[in-house]
Amino acid sequence: MLLVLVLALAALAVAALILLRPGVYETYPHAKLMTPAQRAKAPAWTRPCWKTVPLRSEPTCAHTSGRVVWVQRKDGDGDGDRHFIIVSHLDGRIVKAQRQVHLAPVPKIGTRIDAVGWLMTGAHGHDEIDAQRLVPGGPSGR
Repeated sequence: MLLVLVLALAALAVAALILLRPGVYETYPHAKLMTPAQRAKAPAWTRPCWKTVPLRSEPTCAHTSGRVVWVQRKDGDGDGDRHFIIVSHLDGRIVKAQRQVHLAPVPKIGTRIDAVGWLMTGAHGHDEIDAQRLVPGGPSGR
């Protein structure tokens, strides 16, 4: 019986690694997105960052894709944003979706998400991506 339990737990661990391993996390400095010539050389995924003004003194555009493992169910401060934790390469990334980023319906746990936005420090001191583009279902703009 113990052997069956150990084998079941091992199978579950392998399945979790297979599901949570894929993904992307990459960054690109705002300083290399300032002019049309620089933008022409930049990766295509940075395009959503071109249209908005970053809120940090040394801004970085970030891109992540992976599976949703946590969804904020209630907007605690009432400003209309939503937070997600996405796992890619077995690392959790916090993604903040402002009210302006359309989410219909709100992604469920296990959904694959592709997000691009400005890397910022959240209210609790953790890095989070302030999404300028958020696409449930998988990568786009690559």
